Amino acid sequence: MGKYVNIFFGTLVISFIIFSLGNGFFGGGNYIETIILSVGAAIVFLLSYIIAQVQYLIDIVKKK
Repeated sequence: MGKYVNIFFGTLVISFIIFSLGNGFFGGGNYIETIILSVGAAIVFLLSYIIAQVQYLIDIVKKK
């Protein structure tokens, strides 16, 4: 189980780094920007969870 936790946090950290770097190019101070950043952060979190679950499912299928 620790392997999947590491995959989750690894993808989460890498995704947030890429997300933050991409955000640096679009700095405008607009009120919509905070909404986009919040939605983007939620999407990054959910995609990291999905990646960890897919790895878990792949390992289950390999064992059978």
